[in-house]
Amino acid sequence: MPISLKEFQQRRKDLINHMEPDSIAILSAANPILRNGDSEYRYRQNSDMYYLSGFAEAHSVLVLIPGREKGESLLFCQEKDPLKELWHGKLMGPEAAVTSLGIDDAFPIAD
Repeated sequence: MPISLKEFQQRRKDLINHMEPDSIAILSAANPILRNGDSEYRYRQNSDMYYLSGFAEAHSVLVLIPGREKGESLLFCQEKDPLKELWHGKLMGPEAAVTSLGIDDAFPIAD
C-alpha cells in the first residue's frame, strides 16, 4: 500500500514540532553511485529524506524551517530538462513538487 501525501506531511509536521526555536533541518538526497564508466547503480534515496518527503530523485535537498511565514517545508530539486530526462528518466521539477509532495515551497537546486 503506497504511503499517502497526508502521511508525509504529518511526518514533516511532527519533526518540525520537535525542533528548537530558530533551528533548521537540512536533509540531502543520496548521491548516485557509478557502477562503471558510464552507468550508475539503480538509485536509492536517502532513507531520512524519503521518509519525510516521499521524493526519490537525486540532487535535491529538503529544508525544514519552523515558523517560516511562507511555509515551513522547502525542497530544492532539479529543474525539468527534456534532454536530461531522455537519458535519466522523468524529473518532477520544482513546480510539480509543491502539489505532488505537499511541500510548502520548491526551488531549483541551482538556487
